[in-house]
Amino acid sequence: MTRALVLVVAAILLDVSAARPDLRTAAVGARGQSPPPGITRSVIVDNATVLVARLGYEAGTGETSHTHPFSAVVIQLTPGDVDMTLGADRSRARREAGTVWFVPANVPHMALNTGTAPWEQIAITIKPTRAAAAAAPPTDAPPGITRTTLVDNADTRVVRVQFAPRSREPVHTHLNDLLTVQLTPGSVDILIGSEKTSGERVAGFVQFLPRNVEHAYISADAKPLDVMSVAIK
Repeated sequence: MTRALVLVVAAILLDVSAARPDLRTAAVGARGQSPPPGITRSVIVDNATVLVARLGYEAGTGETSHTHPFSAVVIQLTPGDVDMTLGADRSRARREAGTVWFVPANVPHMALNTGTAPWEQIAITIKPTRAAAAAAPPTDAPPGITRTTLVDNADTRVVRVQFAPRSREPVHTHLNDLLTVQLTPGSVDILIGSEKTSGERVAGFVQFLPRNVEHAYISADAKPLDVMSVAIK
């Protein structure tokens, strides 16, 4: 490990040790540190670009205000009553699946479950040490597919994608790494390079797609499917 990386890891450890974060850094996430009482955390993806965790909040649980030295995307996976503070903004509302928050680096934030039932989120840490991606403007959606951009900034583009029954993408590539999170359960065929997987994907299914690798998503379901597409810039 280089001296620069050691310093980064040390700084991150100091930052998270003083708070109760829902988002752990890529450096310490694999070490299995325990989340606050009433909050569960399961790491789904951990690579050079992102660390993705599934978070569960029991009713009445939450965090204290904290910061971290990386940006992150938080996606509401199951509906629930969420009290979210992000910098100077605070909102308390019923959040449906697919609600998205972008958390910039070093901005104080916290999330609380103010309802009477548990809910879940997907938290995507965008690693500051990732390889930079070439500029990739948004493209038009193929027939049968609807795209709605929710976040577009220097770190990420988050798009909600709805597949009509039996719709499909053409085989294509991206200049950036891409992460997808399935919001609604359903049968999806996924082609990545020369490999194709088929099956029923549950809500919360996460797929990482490396840049410049041919891929395509094909709905094999008789009902519409919603997927969150998170491009890492």
